[in-house]
Amino acid sequence: MEKELKLKTHWKSQVTRIHFGMNAVFETKLPELLEKETRKCVIFVDSNIEKLYMTQLEKLDCKIFSFPAGELSKTRETKSMLEDHLLSHNFGRDSLVIGMGGGVVNDLSGFLASTYCRGIPHIQIPTSLLSMVDAAIGGKTSVNTPYGKNMIGSFFPPQEVWIDGEFLHTLPKKQWINGNVEVIKAGLIASPSLISSMREDYQKWEQQDFNFIMDRIFESVSIKLDIVEEDPEEEKGLRRILNLGHTFGHALETLEDFQMDHGVAVAIGILVSCFISNKMDLLSKSTFEEIEEIFRLYQIPLRLGKQHSIDDFMATLVLDKKAVQSSPRLVLLKSIGEVAFFNGEYCTEVEFPLLEEAVFWMHERFSHE
Repeated sequence: MEKELKLKTHWKSQVTRIHFGMNAVFETKLPELLEKETRKCVIFVDSNIEKLYMTQLEKLDCKIFSFPAGELSKTRETKSMLEDHLLSHNFGRDSLVIGMGGGVVNDLSGFLASTYCRGIPHIQIPTSLLSMVDAAIGGKTSVNTPYGKNMIGSFFPPQEVWIDGEFLHTLPKKQWINGNVEVIKAGLIASPSLISSMREDYQKWEQQDFNFIMDRIFESVSIKLDIVEEDPEEEKGLRRILNLGHTFGHALETLEDFQMDHGVAVAIGILVSCFISNKMDLLSKSTFEEIEEIFRLYQIPLRLGKQHSIDDFMATLVLDKKAVQSSPRLVLLKSIGEVAFFNGEYCTEVEFPLLEEAVFWMHERFSHE
């Protein structure tokens, strides 16, 4: 499978080229880039990628900097450490950052590129399903803080994204789960046909039919590109629909000290949004149940690690970037493939009693799964 998409954004008339293929990164893409590139190149990886692909990385004629794998490394401190590595090795404005890894690597390396020497170009090589369909696409970069997830960051699109399905052969099961949720989310906000395909052809996904999987990745990325091209920096409101489930999901990740997998948190967050949508007479009960069944079909472990009070949730929700005057706003569904419009805001404030009811329902539903 060799395909290419282009994402056009208003940021300096940036065009991001997105290449899809199998076994291309180490065979052709990186060697060809490094052979012709006049800029000083650096590749950022986490410790998992460094271990898995050490043989291939050692053959490359460029600096490789690594940091410990995991969400706990997605911090300002890690960014500062990597910046100091670049400075000590005399990287200047004529440099190119390459982020090779999952969402943490993509977010962190992109954010670093956006501020280093006031901005240097970057290329992203996503190695997890989650990063292929979400984190590496669209130009959002960030780090976490103790106050919340992705609270410090920038919009800084990469020059290129190389999606190589070969990396998925070494992906742990829980990382498949994280990516599955984002593919399902893409279908829920914009494509009933994607949801139908994921449901009806579940066995192809389970048996790792890579033609099928790469087609679903391509479809998910295409959905996100259409939305980001229309609203690259969330100025119109449309891009907010990509945050379905993320308001509660990010709150859960923060309250669980980033020990809960992103996909699990977002899946629970989507179902909380569906609960609220149903209570507000936006989403039918049967569609709500159908959505939960899809997550169960893909064996998403819908379990909470801890009990959290409504006060704890509210303290975290008010920091969500969609909040207005410390009042949280949620993306809600009308049907599979259709997000509630809310006069072009694509999100709405939810009254406190309903938020409280939703938190109670969430604890009842997912504390003993």
